Amino acid sequence: MPALFGIESFVSEELQTLGYSKSQIKVSDAEVCLTLKDQSEMPRAIARLNYNLRTAERVLLGLAEFSAITFDELFDQIRVLPWHQWLDQEYFIEITGYSRNSKLHSVPTCQSVIKKAIIEKLNSVHNYSKDIVPENKKKGIHRIQFSLINDKVNLRLDTSGEPLHKRGYRKKATEAPLRETLAAAILMISFYQRNIANQEILFDPLCGSGTFLIEAALIATRTAPGIQRYFSGAKKKLIGRKAFQIERKLALEKSLIYGDSSQVEQEYNQARQVALSSQTSKHEQKRKFIRKDFLLPSDEIRIFGSDISAEAISMAKENAKRANVLEYIDFSVKDINSITYQELTEKLGGDRILLVTNPPYGERLGDLKQAQLLMNKIRNISFTEGKLRKGIRLSILTPDDETESIMPKVADKRRKLYNGGIQCTLYHYFKFDH
Repeated sequence: MPALFGIESFVSEELQTLGYSKSQIKVSDAEVCLTLKDQSEMPRAIARLNYNLRTAERVLLGLAEFSAITFDELFDQIRVLPWHQWLDQEYFIEITGYSRNSKLHSVPTCQSVIKKAIIEKLNSVHNYSKDIVPENKKKGIHRIQFSLINDKVNLRLDTSGEPLHKRGYRKKATEAPLRETLAAAILMISFYQRNIANQEILFDPLCGSGTFLIEAALIATRTAPGIQRYFSGAKKKLIGRKAFQIERKLALEKSLIYGDSSQVEQEYNQARQVALSSQTSKHEQKRKFIRKDFLLPSDEIRIFGSDISAEAISMAKENAKRANVLEYIDFSVKDINSITYQELTEKLGGDRILLVTNPPYGERLGDLKQAQLLMNKIRNISFTEGKLRKGIRLSILTPDDETESIMPKVADKRRKLYNGGIQCTLYHYFKFDH
């Protein structure tokens, strides 16, 4: 499963939440691999991951791995593989990939050789009259990805189709939307799910098209991020539609939005009671409660967002409506410069707040001076007398290296992430110096 740099560990964490053990998971740069214990698990596992993973970019099925230092070797090793068992007839075959530190460094040539070998294999099995395999994009597309690293070839079949960050709810966006997978990862980094059990409120004062808010609502309601969309794996004979139908049904039943709300709220209360009554430390109790994959009753979910742009708020509401989470989010048109801490706590109805935001910045929407003015305002809301306000936790994603010089203190934690190809830092403040 490809992932954005810096969030691979959260894909691994999600896999463990879905029931896979650490021994089955291998984490590397921008990639997480899962090895199944039994091949018969594959169709359901593929469907489960596509529907449920919030932070991965795609679900790829590993087909083969071998070494090759000449194009003849590459061709021969590709041709002997059972492509007729893997690929549906007459689907268009698309080859993509990359090469690093390998003798076969020409990507276009590798693409051509791989496709030619696949076509020859299919021709030898299906006895087509010409040396060309019929391909029809309207029937379907097989996207085969290769990587060539240190002369080792790895072949994978894409089962997602559109990238997983395309949840299906965003038809409109502001000028520079935050990728959904990155937003979900930032909420995980910020321990959002752990703290909503303590009635923490989520607030984004620069919400744009509402990505943080919508992803938070999906997490809080235990709703699978891919529940509304189609996956190409459902049309492949290797996986099949039935596996996707079964896993979608299970995901719907688990959701506070789509499932039996009385049943899921009962599960929540039971999990909470068991966790909090156990003879363990308070921290361990909370951890056990979170690991139960709990969800909150709907009236306990408190998510707020504002933006100076009425158009952005209108788009955000449309996106939230399509995601079926509009009822869980309070949107307002508001200039951050007019927001005070006192007004904020009164409006939100509490002082336990996770303020999470991705301010517009020079490379994205505004100039650097304007971005730093916004940072000053975020500082004034979040800090008093040089200290983080009690009850406030703050997460800011920005490429601005001057952020910590604007804030009264250095971040308690920071993490390098990439947003739309731009290197950013997530600054997380959570320690109260009182």
